[in-house]
Amino acid sequence: MNEKSAPAATPAEQEQMIETARMVLAMLGERDIRLKQHSERVANLCANFCEKAGILSGDDLLHIYLAGLLHDTGCISIPREVLTKDQPLSDEEMLLIKKHPVVGVQILSHHRRLEALLPVVRHHHEAFDGSGYPDKKKGEEIPLGARLIQLFDRFDELASNCRNAQGMTAEEALAAIREKAGKEFDPGLIPKFIHFMESNAGKAEDYLLKKQAAFVKQSFSNILQKFSAGKIVPPVMPQVVFELRNVIKREEATVKDVSEILEKDPVLSLRLISVARSPIYKGYGDVKSVQAAIPRLGFKETLSIVVAISNKSLYEVKLPQFRVALDKMWGHSLACAYASKLISQSLFLDDPETVFLMGLTHDVGKVILLRAFAEIPQEKSLDFTTVMTAIQEAHQSIGSILLKRWGFGDEFSRVVCLHEGTNFSPQTVKEILVVHLANMLTRKMGLSSFEWDGKNPVEVASAQLLGLSSDTLGRVEEKVKEIIKDVAHLF
Repeated sequence: MNEKSAPAATPAEQEQMIETARMVLAMLGERDIRLKQHSERVANLCANFCEKAGILSGDDLLHIYLAGLLHDTGCISIPREVLTKDQPLSDEEMLLIKKHPVVGVQILSHHRRLEALLPVVRHHHEAFDGSGYPDKKKGEEIPLGARLIQLFDRFDELASNCRNAQGMTAEEALAAIREKAGKEFDPGLIPKFIHFMESNAGKAEDYLLKKQAAFVKQSFSNILQKFSAGKIVPPVMPQVVFELRNVIKREEATVKDVSEILEKDPVLSLRLISVARSPIYKGYGDVKSVQAAIPRLGFKETLSIVVAISNKSLYEVKLPQFRVALDKMWGHSLACAYASKLISQSLFLDDPETVFLMGLTHDVGKVILLRAFAEIPQEKSLDFTTVMTAIQEAHQSIGSILLKRWGFGDEFSRVVCLHEGTNFSPQTVKEILVVHLANMLTRKMGLSSFEWDGKNPVEVASAQLLGLSSDTLGRVEEKVKEIIKDVAHLF
């Protein structure tokens, strides 16, 4: 590590090193899955320890992590029956075991970017007093990385029973290591090591996922700050939407007034006609014009569909890995919108179309965050679950801000901020309960990034407060599935 640090690796080179390590680790797992699991624990614990204790930084942290994954690479050459043997090994078998550091270096030396790891792999079984192998090095002649890996390698071997049944508790394993300070282990590392293991309770938190989570969380924090400060220009609703809302508010508004506004946007008009012609909207007879579509839909439903069509453009992004997620978000939002409307109708609420829009926009903050995050240079190996977890934590505030800028009232912001709550009561606004329940139903339908927990939907708190039966919820679910199948592609 510090003794011979390689030049800083580019993100692409780091990615290549990680993929190479994973490939070698998979081969080791084919030999003995316990060795693979052992190597992962050693890598994660050692890297987290070095970071927390301030022993290593920068690329050296990645190197110690990779060295932990690869320190037992040489075991690939050892017969499976020797690796998995539960009885004491013969002298000949022990000789094979003691060759694995050198064999590991021979295997890994074919990969140029792993050069900095080779001294650690070769010397991770050296002892501080010179009694180890393969080169009888002692003291600080042993690379720091090797002295570090040796500690976690030995602890895991004692405490996890990964090779030979030791039957030790974590406390007993730490005591055994403490006794050999200055003999087998570097005495200068022991106090920090013991403190880390005791405070960490031996948990091998995934180092790469932890680093990714920190990167993602910081990225979203920066996005939120820039958005709030106006440094990120938010998407705007098309002018036609605002004009349409203003016209529909007028009691004397006519079909001609509405159609003249919509016909300013030919693409939007064509999509509106396509939706109006679908079976869901009782498309008997041919609808060939906006003027014919509006009476079939009604003014408020026309506005709902126009907003949905306009919103669809928000869910578009260039990078394929984000496009898949946004496509799923769109399907979820549209399903939630229709479920919200159908639930509202079953409850005879005054304005189901407004609740449709609430369901449509309840997760708009997630869309904005994911679009902004897609503009940041990414690691190819980024865990998408980590990204979605961070979005889930941050989306409500940005969604509320955006809806206010679009001119939606406080009732929309309340839905965005409270629809995922659990502390509902009879005093909770019904629209919030409706969107919450619709959101839960999409999980049951498989139209959400969250798994359904298997409960009967009628047991959901919002369903109970709304007084809805299993039959009603079943009908809503089936109708939403039918709608999504028929019209989702038309927006």
